[in-house]
Amino acid sequence: MTKGRKIAAGVLVTVALLCYAIILQGSRGLWERDEGRYTNVALRMLQTGDYMFPALNEDVPHFTKPPLTYWAIAGGIKLLGWNEWGARLPNALAFVGTVLLVFAIARKMTPHRPWLPPVIYATCLLPFSAANVVTPDTLLTLWETLAVLGFVYWWYGKQRSQGSAFLTLMWAGFGLAFLTKGPPGLLPLPAILVFVLFVGGWRSALRLFSLAGLVTFAVIGFSWYLAVAATHPGLMTYFLHDEVALRFASGAHHRNPEWYKGFILYGPVLLFGTLPWSLTLIRASRSTRGTLFSRIWWRKNLEENPWVVFLTLWLLLPLAVFLISKSRLPLYILPLFVPVALIVGRWTILPSRSRTLVFLLAAWVVFLFALKFAGSLFPYPKDSRALAQVIASTVRPVPSEIIFVDTDPFWGLSLYLRCEVEHVVSSSATLTAPVETLAEELREKERGVLFVVEKDKEVDVIETCRSLGYPVRRLGNSGSLVFIALSEEFNTAGHSIPRESGS
Repeated sequence: MTKGRKIAAGVLVTVALLCYAIILQGSRGLWERDEGRYTNVALRMLQTGDYMFPALNEDVPHFTKPPLTYWAIAGGIKLLGWNEWGARLPNALAFVGTVLLVFAIARKMTPHRPWLPPVIYATCLLPFSAANVVTPDTLLTLWETLAVLGFVYWWYGKQRSQGSAFLTLMWAGFGLAFLTKGPPGLLPLPAILVFVLFVGGWRSALRLFSLAGLVTFAVIGFSWYLAVAATHPGLMTYFLHDEVALRFASGAHHRNPEWYKGFILYGPVLLFGTLPWSLTLIRASRSTRGTLFSRIWWRKNLEENPWVVFLTLWLLLPLAVFLISKSRLPLYILPLFVPVALIVGRWTILPSRSRTLVFLLAAWVVFLFALKFAGSLFPYPKDSRALAQVIASTVRPVPSEIIFVDTDPFWGLSLYLRCEVEHVVSSSATLTAPVETLAEELREKERGVLFVVEKDKEVDVIETCRSLGYPVRRLGNSGSLVFIALSEEFNTAGHSIPRESGS
């Protein structure tokens, strides 16, 4: 194939991947809590022009994640508008980028069929589904894969001048990963370091830490942290204590901290997330289960096929960290599906007829699209789009500020109603964090405010407001959520939900 044809084929494949990733990307509303929260912070950056300090609203800064994810979402919304398509565009692009990077890595690791690992990654259930969810994990996977690509190509070119450029690329990838999710973005690094020690010895391992690479990493990965810590005293302590130590070593964040939850959670995620390639993964795990603890297996592969060792380390070392950590969620292990795709690509036995494979993959892709579309039909109770439609059809004019009292906010309402979303508590006695109270909010005497409470708290909140001298009335409800506003400030629209008897 001529160079021109290769370029044309590459462009065609990339366009096809973009269509594959973007189709139906905006069919589903934002699901709380994560999708709404990340999108809300990005929208606030667009509104205020402040891209340095993430915030949920004017009163609540939000430093739980570095800003790169918010920047990407803001860019998508700036490009495609205030809609779900814009909010999910970065993940679609990151997914496509990861597939292409897997192909580039596979050209070195499985040169006899480099097309197979990217096909596997692109069609695995979890990576495809995760690209439709607004979280940092798909973007993180892209940067970690870029870092590993830099390492792999450095390993092949380390005796030539271009080797140092690839090493800098590796550290740039880790810097971007660190700016996306902090220390978890560095999890492939121990696998790289152990592999280089095994194969090349400590001298090769020291070469990984080039001055240009470390400077690149520091500039990309640390600059934002240092800038915000300099202007917010105590923030660095928060990063190290709350976002690193507590997440790893305690159950303070209530994310499956029990010791056995890692096995219960990540086992099924790996099994079902690799569909339709799960049987190959099971076969590979069975074949190596008894040999991983054998020195002979390690020595043989280090001599004959060292990339098998690297892929094993790349999968197992980060997985061990996730199992030990006290904070666990399914998407945390999404970056591990890259080494999984490369491992499965080595073990997969293809049908003798290529038409059979094409037909099966086409049928599976149709199923993936159907699954994506089904999400837009599923009556998810935390769908911000659905709640926004009810509010817009119930309350006139549309509120400029929506305040959730004693219940988790629907942060995604800011996308649909272009309003500010806040969270308050009805009593200071219930405070577990620096959250404003209902009384403090009322004293601000802002106009266009709609309060949202659970039905079982409705009477208490109304009585609290009236006891403070603020007459309020009920405007309607959506499921268990009740809309309350200061008297005469809003009109109920023609499609308002009637008040239920006994409320």
